[in-house]
Parts: sequence; C-alpha cells; structure tokens
Amino acid sequence: MDKLTLLLAIHCHQPVGNFANVFSRAYEVAYLPFIEVLEQHPNIKISLHYSGSLLDWLKLNHPEFIKRIRNLAKKHQVEFLAGGYYEPVLSLIPLSDAEAQIEMLRNQVKELFDFQADGCWLTERVWEPKMPFILDRAGIRWTIVDDSHFKSAGLNPEDLSGFYISEEEARPLMIFPASEKLRYFMPFKLPHQTVKYLKNLYETQKVNCVCFADDGEKFGLWPGTNKWVYAEKWLENFLTALEENSSWLQIRSFSEYLNEHSPTARIYLNCASYREMLEWSGGYFRNFLLKYEEANWMHKRMLYVSQKLNKLAGQRSKDTQLTEARSHLYKAQTNDAYWHGVFGGLYLNHLRSSVYLHLIEAEKLIKDSKGNKLDMLDLDYDGTSEIILSSKYLTCYFSPHRGGALLELDYKPKSINLINTLMRRKEAYHEKLKEKVQKLREATDTPLSIHNLKKVKDTGLENFLFYDFFGRHCCLEHFLNKQTNIEQFLRCDYEELGDFIQGRYALVAKNKTKFKIGFELTREGKVKNQPVKITKRISLNNNDLVLNYAIKNESCTYLDKLFGIEFNLSVYDNNLSSSCGELKDAEGTSSSRSKIPEGVFKVEDVWNKITLEFTPSSPASVWHFPVETISDSETGIEKTYQELCLLFIWPLDIAPHRGWSVNLGLEIQ
Repeated sequence: MDKLTLLLAIHCHQPVGNFANVFSRAYEVAYLPFIEVLEQHPNIKISLHYSGSLLDWLKLNHPEFIKRIRNLAKKHQVEFLAGGYYEPVLSLIPLSDAEAQIEMLRNQVKELFDFQADGCWLTERVWEPKMPFILDRAGIRWTIVDDSHFKSAGLNPEDLSGFYISEEEARPLMIFPASEKLRYFMPFKLPHQTVKYLKNLYETQKVNCVCFADDGEKFGLWPGTNKWVYAEKWLENFLTALEENSSWLQIRSFSEYLNEHSPTARIYLNCASYREMLEWSGGYFRNFLLKYEEANWMHKRMLYVSQKLNKLAGQRSKDTQLTEARSHLYKAQTNDAYWHGVFGGLYLNHLRSSVYLHLIEAEKLIKDSKGNKLDMLDLDYDGTSEIILSSKYLTCYFSPHRGGALLELDYKPKSINLINTLMRRKEAYHEKLKEKVQKLREATDTPLSIHNLKKVKDTGLENFLFYDFFGRHCCLEHFLNKQTNIEQFLRCDYEELGDFIQGRYALVAKNKTKFKIGFELTREGKVKNQPVKITKRISLNNNDLVLNYAIKNESCTYLDKLFGIEFNLSVYDNNLSSSCGELKDAEGTSSSRSKIPEGVFKVEDVWNKITLEFTPSSPASVWHFPVETISDSETGIEKTYQELCLLFIWPLDIAPHRGWSVNLGLEIQ
C-alpha cells in the first residue's frame, strides 16, 4: 500500500505600514523559533512563503536569518512560493501590476535563496476564474487554495487528493486543495490527534496526498501560541511524530509531488476564498468594496494612480522617477487595509495611512500637472463625477452627489490624507458585545455610560456602540434643533432636520485664476418642511481652502435652527495614546465645547507636525470629540480611534425669504 503524502506550506507576512515593533515581535516569537525547530528535523520538507515587505525587513534587520533559510534551501529541505511582492489581492489590481509584482518576488527569491519559484501563494486565497490567466502569464505553474473552494464547486473536501488542473484562455494552472480540518488541528490539537487523523486517511485509502497551508503567525504570534508551540514543544513533538510514522507517511515538497504525479482531475472554481473570509465578506471578497465605501475609495484611488502611471510609461520609459512611483503604487496595493474580518485590517488607521502615503508619493513623482488644476471624473465608479482641486500643497476630492462633501484632503509636503476616516458601522460581532454590556449592567450598581465603562478592564469594554448614518467626511452641512447637545451628536442620537448631508448638489460654476481655483454648488432642499437653498462656494489657493456658505430661507416662516459644518480629520497626538490631537482655541482651552471669539481655531497634530487653522468670518462655537470604532480582533474586542470630529456651529434666525452667509477658511501649515 502506497504511503500517504503530506505537503506542508507556511505563509509569513507583515503589511507595508505596520509598526516596527510588530515586525520585531513576529520575528522573535514566531518566524525565528519556527526555523530553529525545523533545522533540527532535516527529514521534514516544507514550502515557505515570505511576502516582499517582510523580506525587505528581514534583509535589513536580520540578514543572518536569510542565510539560515538559504542553507535549508541548499539542502532541499525548503522550497519557496512566489506571489505579489507586497501581498496584493491579485484579481483586484491591474494585470500589468500583478505580473510585475509576481516577477519582483520571484527575482527576490532567486537572489536571496537561489531558488526559481514557480508556485504562488494566493493572497487570502482569493480566487477568481481569471487566476490561471494571470498566474500563467507571470510564470507560475501551481498554487494552493482551501478545500472550501472545491466544496463550492460541488466536490466533497474529504474526497480531495493531490492536485487539480484548471485553465483560462488556454492558460493552465495546477491547484492544490489545502485541508481546512488540518488548518484547525494545527497547532491547536495535540500532535498524536493530528497523526491519528492522517493515519485514518491512510488506512481508508480515500486519499493518497493531503495538504496543509496556513499562516506562520499562528505558530507563535497568535495569543497563547508561543508558549504552546515552543515552550511546551508542540512543534518539536509534532515534527518528531511525523518522523516516527515514516513507515506509512512521507513528507514531500509540492514541486516534488507535481513532478512525480499527474493531476487528479480538471476543475473550474467559483469566486471564493477560505470559509471565514467568505463569512466576513458575505460570500465574495469584492463585497468589501460595497460594504465599506472607504475601502472602495482607496481601491479606486489606487486604480487611478496605476492608470496615470501606465499612460506615462510609454512617454517616459527611461524615467527613474516613474520606476520609483511604481514602487510606491505597489506598496499601496498591500491587501490588509482593504478589508476587515477578525483582524483589524481596514479598521486600523495606520494601515490606511500607509496606502494614502504611497499613493500621494507616487503622484508627486509622476508630476503630471503644474500649478493649480481642476479636474472632473468619476473616480469611484458610482456613475457620477467627483471634482478634484489641486495646488502645489493640497489636493482636494469633492463629491457633489454626496452632500458636496470633501472626501479626501491630501497635504503633499507630508504625503498625508487628512480625511483618512472611517464611519461607525454595525458589524455581526457587535451582538456579542451587546450581550457583554447587558451582563455588566446586571452586575454593577452604577448605570453604565460612555465614561464609566472605561473602568471595566476585565472585559475590554470601554464604550457603547454608535452607528453613523453618513460617511465621516468634511464640509457636511447640518441643521439641528437648538436643544441638541454634543453628547447626542457624538452618539448619532439626534434628529437631522435637513436633507443636505446626503443630498445631491448641482455644480453651477467653475472658476480659475492665476492664484486660485474653485467651483460653486447649490442645493434646494428642506429643513423639516421648510424649503431652504444652500449655495456652497469652494476655492483653493496653495495651502488655503476657503468655504463660503449662503443660506436662503425660501419659506414663509423664520428659520430658527442651529447650522453646523462638520469636519472629520485623521489627526493624532504625540504618543497615539489619547483620542485626538491637541486642540487650541483663542483662549487656549481644550474642552469639547469651544468658543472662537477671535475667529481662530487650531488643531495641532503633533505626531505629524502639522497645524490646521480654521478661521470663520463670524463668531462660532465648536464641538470636538474623537470618533472611535468597536472592532473584533484575534485578541478580543478593541476600541480604535479613527478621527477627530469638529462641528462649527452658528445659531440661525433667518426671516422668510431672507439669507445668511458665512465664510470658513482652512489653512494647513
């Protein structure tokens, strides 16, 4: 009876933009000890995938680690998988970018380990039918997906064995199905339990080859696993158990198995990913671009930069700045910031910041325009055009059909998007959080509030759940009852009297002079049942953005409300420990309600070393507070700071058929 073949693959990745201490900790508790144990078991063969961003860090910080792995490759104990260099979801980036990123990692693997990789780690195992076409063009012969991919195509995971062949436009690809059961066994079951499962497969002869493929971080970096895997010697004992059962079990590399066997069958897979990802995304990875408008905006901004680069490539083929710009583009394609599951991903502000930093850096290197510029195009592919204002220092992206909102504000000297924001949404795991809150209510004598929940340390709950009904953008117009307070506004527990923040504005004029550019928007809407018209004029000059609002009461009764202009800004304090940047008004106060008697309000982002100075033309009040999200993670429920909300407020008392106006200037230094 032939032996059962076990194929092992480990994937290690840290995203561009992640904190240096995260790289260091992952290396110390997972990557290094794994290789140290593997070195003691020369008969165990394994396929390794390290993303380009992780390899860059390892080369710089631990070149001795690179040498150790190279030695294992010389002994044919390890082989390497390629993939997109900065770990993009390959089907979500342009074909030329996908091919280039794969080529980059193949070249890096060849240079570092003297290995010609023809296998590919598929980012988040996201499969679309065009993958054979993409991968074969890039020189890839085989890849690995989860057995759940095959289940969605009608096959029973328990019957899968070896590898399968697929094609797209006559481009072939070999596909290994990785066992979900093994993924849950390793390293969480005792070694003998996993061996028992494998022995059962051998004895029943249902399959002759089974594959395990999963993240290297679960072997040491995930909570509790370092102690279990290394201090308590799970990995040592597991590899020893595999060796002791060599009479019926053999450990081979993927390449060896491919060269010695034929495909089990032909297969055509549906759009899929691993089972948990399908749950998080609602069945299809691209659904993240529907659920999260922030992810879609970043994705389409990335495509926009890629298109500009490709357009210029033929004209400036030998331009080294374009090569550098393309490197920034590829870094902005790192997948982690574009989705959210049990890992932070999109909910982590610093990962989104990294995407924008590299997109802005790429655009600066492209240098496709000089001076002030106004463009219109449907950048996010929703069927309507955005307005882009560009100066030497700023680029502003406005959406007339979404309340005339300012969606993105790029400060070029620092390559920062100051509106790198995220709205508070209902997530499936919030129901579990509500149950915890209810139990706390029953267990405490003090009513819970957003303040005293901070005292609850054993559960990690520090806030209630609030949900936004509009995107956290800038230049949003609110009409509120005069009894509305900041606490209600923070919780989104108030009545929005107007229909402007999500309403469609009409573009009525564009203007450009030597010193500034701008446009004019209008909307005839309602405040309760009163017809009201807003004319909003925006102008940009270098690092100054000026908003002019003209409100006309077109009803037969007084308009007696609060009028507010909302800004949401991704600013930080000096140590990222508190919820927002240092706030100073004319009196130097930092309360959540500030007056601006002298007409100046400053926000100092001491982390990025920039100051935003707001200047209203008439006295205003300002509400300011942090916007925080409650998200799930591998370590439990977390409260994450997303942005600082500012609401500039004026009391209105406009007579019938009369008007009121105000200017609000923003200067960035």
